[in-house]
Amino acid sequence: MRWTEREKEMVRAWSAHVTGPVRLTVETTLNERSPDLVDFARELARMVPGVTVEVSERELPDLPAILVGSGWIFHGVPAGAELRPFLEILALSAQKTPPAAPPDLLPLLESLESPRELTLYITPQCPHCAHTLFDLAPLPFASPRLIVRVIDAALFPEEARSLEIRAVPTLLYGDDFRWTGRVKIREVLEVVCRQDRGELSAAATIRLLKEGKAQEVARLMGRSEHAWKDFPHVLTHPEWSVRLGALVVLEDLAEAHPDLARSYLLPLWERMETASESVQGDILYAVGLAGDRSWIRVLERWLEEHAPGPDLADVAREAMEKLGSVNRDP
Repeated sequence: MRWTEREKEMVRAWSAHVTGPVRLTVETTLNERSPDLVDFARELARMVPGVTVEVSERELPDLPAILVGSGWIFHGVPAGAELRPFLEILALSAQKTPPAAPPDLLPLLESLESPRELTLYITPQCPHCAHTLFDLAPLPFASPRLIVRVIDAALFPEEARSLEIRAVPTLLYGDDFRWTGRVKIREVLEVVCRQDRGELSAAATIRLLKEGKAQEVARLMGRSEHAWKDFPHVLTHPEWSVRLGALVVLEDLAEAHPDLARSYLLPLWERMETASESVQGDILYAVGLAGDRSWIRVLERWLEEHAPGPDLADVAREAMEKLGSVNRDP
């Protein structure tokens, strides 16, 4: 790696504020880019006497890595916009006491009972990647059960292609969850750190629905012991695309967990009077998806008392026809 003068100045300024020894482990592999990571680490140690480097050789075709503490794994050579947050992470690793997570994130991190791993794809030229790294920086130190793996998509483009990474930053959690662009870390942690039978906030649910993850939301909801209290808010969201995603979730729940799906209808119906006409139409559609025959009388009474326009009346009648044909008794 060739260090620019600006990067050297950044390192010198950073070294003046480091409070303790910094230990780096470089894991080399059979990958041809392993020497790049070793050269970077050794040059950093040459410029900053407090940095020590240990090289561990692995005769495997894996990606080479720079390990910082027990929770940060860097598959890449930090440069450009990546360098400053990388140095921040090194400084945090040198602190005698683990850095604290932001207060609003601490309860989520403390709820972790087993190791979880996030994978972040970045490039040196990406300013939003640096912001995401800064946001994540203290979290693996605050919780030893959280691991963040960083992959430089420019240095390892084959890895990015294999997962169809088309933009950075892209943050992955398992096979089901993917966030692209600047993300709110709390919303990510609500997915990562949630208990198996917990629930997501409305904000986190809406974000997943906007990214086309309705089936993943339905799976999470299906594993919960109780209804998610914020889901009626999502079903009546002002944005049609969000409501559409929520209706897909409700339809999946109605097939797999009909009692759970039906439990959302009463709090949803309570919003009917104040809802806009478009939202009212979706509420009527939701009743048709998840209701039982007892809802036919509710819809008949609503039609009698409100005399809605022809479009809403049609949606209500279609819902009643559907409720009359399904085998869902009250």
